[in-house]
Amino acid sequence: MAEYTNPEIEVKSKNVINKNYTIVSSILVGTSSRPEVKIDWRVYTKDKNPLIRDLIIEGLSLARTQKEEFLSILNSNGGDINALFETLKEFSSN
Repeated sequence: MAEYTNPEIEVKSKNVINKNYTIVSSILVGTSSRPEVKIDWRVYTKDKNPLIRDLIIEGLSLARTQKEEFLSILNSNGGDINALFETLKEFSSN
């Protein structure tokens, strides 16, 4: 996604699940040098403020992917939460 300079996003539809939860379907418009990308946005509304909870890009949930990465780090380090914190600190300093 970082390669998409000057992106154009078209909102195709919204599906209001309830007063707090909406899924917005959109398309990142393709060009001659990059393909079209389908993006669904999971939007949670709290106190009338919409918050993006997850992006589902071509069917892959970024939140689920991140959760799996965190679990992998924890499992590789015997469940030590400090190992996760150290990994996150290393990542943020790069």
